[in-house]
Amino acid sequence: MMKEEWRQMEDYEGWYEISDAGSVKRVMGGQGARIGRELKQSKNGIGYYLLNLSKGGTKKQYYIHRLVAAAFIGPCPDGKQVNHKDGDKSNNCSSNLEYVTPSENILHAIRIGIKNSLHCIGTNNANAVLSEAEVLKIRELLDCGCLSQVEIGDMFGVRQTTISAINTGRSWSRLK
Repeated sequence: MMKEEWRQMEDYEGWYEISDAGSVKRVMGGQGARIGRELKQSKNGIGYYLLNLSKGGTKKQYYIHRLVAAAFIGPCPDGKQVNHKDGDKSNNCSSNLEYVTPSENILHAIRIGIKNSLHCIGTNNANAVLSEAEVLKIRELLDCGCLSQVEIGDMFGVRQTTISAINTGRSWSRLK
């Protein structure tokens, strides 16, 4: 088994260190802090590990994979995000992380089978306001021509532009 490599953390030099395996430890003492103690991490609702760091009375929350990538790969380039090569969000080893564009990240997740191509479509999209049944009803109302797009939008609590996007096929096009 290889020994963990520890590095200083940007903006926290002299306070904390991070390992290439994703552990974080305190290197400066303070009120209630023990030097050398590894910090407890928690998992958020979608599987990423995070922790709180404090310095000079200010506390801030960080994702472990981002901290490891910054320390061992380098600063994150603009427009990029950290990808877990093996798809396991709990594997924060530096060798498992890389910087990719958001679209590369999604394509990678589809390619390795942790996300299907329909994952963010329709009601699977966290931002979806309408259900499939409501969209079908909107299409019926559009086809009959008895109401304006503004009136239909008011009925369903959405703007006319949403109704127009459904009408032209810019949204919900997969739903026949």
